[in-house]
Amino acid sequence: MSEENNLSQPQGKSMGVAGFILSLVTLLFSSWIAVIATASMIAGGSPWLMYFWLVLAIAGVVFSAMGMSKLGKTGGKKGLAIAGLVIGIISVIYCLMLSAGLSAVDAAADNYTDIVDGVNESMDALKDLEDIYGN
Repeated sequence: MSEENNLSQPQGKSMGVAGFILSLVTLLFSSWIAVIATASMIAGGSPWLMYFWLVLAIAGVVFSAMGMSKLGKTGGKKGLAIAGLVIGIISVIYCLMLSAGLSAVDAAADNYTDIVDGVNESMDALKDLEDIYGN
């Protein structure tokens, strides 16, 4: 009976590993996702992918914390869960900064298009005046 207990993994270990992997993946690929979200915004879309990535980073923190909690109760090793928690917190902060930056760029792009539209309207009005007065 004691051999069966030694062979089975402690409760929460899979959650800790899943949180570590999710946190590491979100941290490593955040910059690429921000580039893809920026390309989407340039093409006229929205930065929804960056917000989804932020939710994944938060899920990595939650899984790591839950795994660490369960491993603490069952006496398992918490190393990967702690590492996942630390990496996940860093990933969440990084994703928040990227999301805030993308939101600022989106707002600036909207202002820029408004300015360009205003300039185009002014140019059209000047052409109409030239046509009227024949200069």
